[in-house]
Amino acid sequence: MDVYLTTQWNELLEQFADHQKDIYFYEEYVKMYENTDAKAFCVVCEDGGSIVLMPFLRRAVNDSYDFETAYGYGGPITNCIDESWVSKAVTAIKKYLSDQKYICGFVRFHPLLENVRHCRDSFDVLFDRITVCINTEMTEEEIWTKQITSKNRNMIRKAEKNGLIYKAEYDFESLEEFTALYNATMERLHAEPFYFFDSSYYDVFIRLFRGKAFLGTIRKDNKLVCAALFMYSKKYGHYHLEGSDHTYSGLGANNLLLWKTALEFHSQNVKEFHLGGGYDSFEDNSLLKFKKAFSDNYKNFYIGKLVFNREKYAEIKDNWIKCNPEKVQQYGKLLLCYRY
Repeated sequence: MDVYLTTQWNELLEQFADHQKDIYFYEEYVKMYENTDAKAFCVVCEDGGSIVLMPFLRRAVNDSYDFETAYGYGGPITNCIDESWVSKAVTAIKKYLSDQKYICGFVRFHPLLENVRHCRDSFDVLFDRITVCINTEMTEEEIWTKQITSKNRNMIRKAEKNGLIYKAEYDFESLEEFTALYNATMERLHAEPFYFFDSSYYDVFIRLFRGKAFLGTIRKDNKLVCAALFMYSKKYGHYHLEGSDHTYSGLGANNLLLWKTALEFHSQNVKEFHLGGGYDSFEDNSLLKFKKAFSDNYKNFYIGKLVFNREKYAEIKDNWIKCNPEKVQQYGKLLLCYRY
């Protein structure tokens, strides 16, 4: 087995079938989240034609490193069906990272690829939340009658009767309006800084994903009332960032947005449209309930934690606690709490 780090791994992904990879694993996506502190890398284990790879963002911690997968989903993926070999490859990757002075790492596993199965024996794996996925391989009629609930169908009809208009913008002409709407939404929800992005993020997103993404918009009397960035690979489509004017929620704007986007993905031959989950791990939160109205095809989202050097990790965390006692209640249970 050959294990190594690289900053260029797209060619390796060409050796993966469509169902074995997704847009989150490409260089373009992970590198969007690079900054002065975080650098995109991919750790690879190769043996003949068998590959396991895991992209992540690396940060320095004193004279060592930590890592986490980029916003969205990640973790190890493979083109090999031999689970015994994959298990050995994951173990080899862990040893390599430990030898390379990594202290710890945080992974957000991919619910559709179900790649958590490769890591249950070698990571500290925790269930985080349920997510929802629309089967867009079905016909339009089947999506409407077999997946969308009757109450949701009524809201979609209401939105259309109220004159709400949907458009899939592949040239992102409403991007400036969208970013203002998105930021206002995050402020209204008191979202963490993690969920805010500067203008360069959107510029890079459009440049890298033109032809693999679009801005879905809902307008009422030409006013943008709801919009979201969507992206897709050959098999999987994703609900990425969304903003909405809360004063129009009763008109069914969000319902129409996701219904029409499901049809857009169907027309692009995307097989599954992943809506993600709720605000937290509790099943009674309003966002998850809203998404469940589009499908009962539920997926499980897991996170993974790795600590390679427990002594160093404990020292760094203890120092953070001493310097930031007011943050312990909110962030203390997170693996990378010292980043806050």
